[in-house]
Amino acid sequence: MGAVRDAQRKTSVRGERRRQLLLEAAGKLIMQRGFAAVSHRAVAQYADLPLAATTYYFASLDDLLAETVHYLAKDWLEKARHEVRKLDTPIRDAEALAEALIRVAAPVPVGSADVDRTALLSLYERYVEAARQPQLRAVIAAYDSRIEALLTDTLRLHAGPAVPYRDIEAAGGVLLAVIDGALLRILAEGADLASATTTVQCLIELLTGPREG
Repeated sequence: MGAVRDAQRKTSVRGERRRQLLLEAAGKLIMQRGFAAVSHRAVAQYADLPLAATTYYFASLDDLLAETVHYLAKDWLEKARHEVRKLDTPIRDAEALAEALIRVAAPVPVGSADVDRTALLSLYERYVEAARQPQLRAVIAAYDSRIEALLTDTLRLHAGPAVPYRDIEAAGGVLLAVIDGALLRILAEGADLASATTTVQCLIELLTGPREG
């Protein structure tokens, strides 16, 4: 019986490793080529596994996509949290705060010289795919909600009393919408990604500017 259990355990570990390899391959395909690049065959080839492996672990392409988006969202969220953890000193400059907020909302190297526009576009394809495929919507909604919370926490920490509590509670959703819109427009127009900083800086200044009454 012990030998049987050991064999089952090894099979389970091997199976889980294969499944993880397939998810990683599908995730890389999405980030490098977009959602349209994902198929059972393409994922199997990318993972260097038999085609039968993808259909064994994922009953349908919808199932594979849903699991992959969940896997990617966990990775994006951890990167966003890492960006927040790096902000260990107060940021009082609006431009620097705008850049930090963009890095939280878009966990790809937007501020670097070698930014991967394809990866950034693939990040935003989540919205279109979720609109087309209902099975993705819960994952995307949960991910966006967590990003909004991180943006709210970042603004609360670094904008300080300049933003009233009632405004901060709504700020995460507004910030995410503005950052998403700015980056998508830049991608569509082929503009400089740095111009997103100016847009977000304007929003921060509106939030933290003097109030009448």
